[in-house]
Amino acid sequence: MKPYLSLLTAFIFVCFAVQNVEAQPTGRRSRPVQPKIEFPVKPEIFIDQFNGSEGITFNAEGRLFIGANNAIWIAEPDGTVKKITDVHRHLGQARIGKRDILACDFGPTNVFADGPNDDGIVWRITPEGNKTAVARGIADPNAVVVLKDGSLLVSDDGTDKIYRVKNGKVSIWSTAVPYPNGLTLSLDNRTLYVAQIFSNLKPIVVDDRIWAFTINKGLPVGPPRVVARTGGKAVDGLVTDEFGRVYVADNGAGKIFRYDPKTGEMLLIAEGIPSVASLVFGEGKFDRYAIYATSTQRGGGKIWKIRVGVRGAKYNK
Repeated sequence: MKPYLSLLTAFIFVCFAVQNVEAQPTGRRSRPVQPKIEFPVKPEIFIDQFNGSEGITFNAEGRLFIGANNAIWIAEPDGTVKKITDVHRHLGQARIGKRDILACDFGPTNVFADGPNDDGIVWRITPEGNKTAVARGIADPNAVVVLKDGSLLVSDDGTDKIYRVKNGKVSIWSTAVPYPNGLTLSLDNRTLYVAQIFSNLKPIVVDDRIWAFTINKGLPVGPPRVVARTGGKAVDGLVTDEFGRVYVADNGAGKIFRYDPKTGEMLLIAEGIPSVASLVFGEGKFDRYAIYATSTQRGGGKIWKIRVGVRGAKYNK
């Protein structure tokens, strides 16, 4: 009987060990421990071949799209790029669907050079460069986010308007924030953060306010409130991390700040990024613990990589 008992004991031990291994959360093993980062960090130049860049996003496949030189490009992890299509004026981007992106385009004219207009376009673009207009009639679309219900919010930083695009129809969503620029959502999709880039257009007076709208079923609930100021000059692109903190591109100051809605803290993350405009967290084969950022023409058009030690929030598709 003893050999049988020994075999039974060994079998039970092996089964218990296997169950123990299988019960371990796979997420922990797939996520390497990140070294502690002291801020502000030194930004790294990732791509240095554009005259001006604004608009950057990853599609759901983890491919990096960049707006630069009045065109849309796809970049590889080694920094090589390929132009896929031309646009009038490259602006903010967002992912949509399984492989496409949305790209804001001022159109043939813009309020800064030509005055009031209605010829702006929001494009849906495939990785092959095929373009379809999903919204027209917005003067100068600057940033776009996708809501949980699939509708879009689009800012126009030459006016006081944020537009809603649903089922191909464009309507005014809000006129409460003057000169709205960057847009990003909270983790629960119940708050929309908006960067106010100007307080006056002619002459231009820059601003540094971050506003927050409460959202319910895709619509604003009550007036927005100012939740933070950077103390800088001309706040631009926004992006949210996995903990719900909001990163702010301060264009005029050449800095990136991080706002924590829980504590109200505004922390300097990086500086020395001239005319920083658009922000996105790395995905796919890119560094998932870094932000990739653009510089406009005034800043030399570079694409930057900024290590921040955390990942980005999940996006609506």
